[in-house]
Amino acid sequence: MKKIILLAAMLASGAATAANNPAHCRVGEVASIKGTVEMVRNAQTVAPEVGAKICRGDLFRTKAGSVAELKLRDGTKLTVGKDSEMVIRDYRIFRKQPNIALFDLLKGAFRSISGSITTRPHRFEVTTSVATIGVRGTDFWGGFGVTPDGALDVIMLEGHGVYVKNAKGQVELDKPGLGTTISADGSLADPKAWAAEKLNRAVATITPD
Repeated sequence: MKKIILLAAMLASGAATAANNPAHCRVGEVASIKGTVEMVRNAQTVAPEVGAKICRGDLFRTKAGSVAELKLRDGTKLTVGKDSEMVIRDYRIFRKQPNIALFDLLKGAFRSISGSITTRPHRFEVTTSVATIGVRGTDFWGGFGVTPDGALDVIMLEGHGVYVKNAKGQVELDKPGLGTTISADGSLADPKAWAAEKLNRAVATITPD
């Protein structure tokens, strides 16, 4: 519960900072909307249109059966799955220091196909209530609801590697098809290949009805 409250606080802080600051709105744009999607910025909720600019601190909320696809400046494609909430906490492209792409998954599921941001030193992470997911340049899926009892599942679909970490340890996914499950108490399962049935359930979370 404390972690969820902390994520909400980070959202509020990010939204306030983004207000009236064009530099914070150079993250990317909304590429596609399927169904009902809301965007929360500076405590105001709107229905974004395709092409709408994304700011640091924006929260995207999808309704049941609905999906939002976001395209970031570096070419990263981020899909916010059905009945999900995701915050663009920070996103910065630098010339002489590591790039930053930080997201908060508050609810539901997502898929990310990273772009050029990971071709040089970077920190690309998705924070959840039970663990943080980081990538080294990859196509991966993460989310809740595939495994019961509040567990988080993560699978690497393609790419150079995914790590999942929390206070109890760290798991490396270094081959396509390997996934892990993090229970509500933070316990991390060893990596293993997912059965087709589980993978199909994961894909269904990011496929609009």
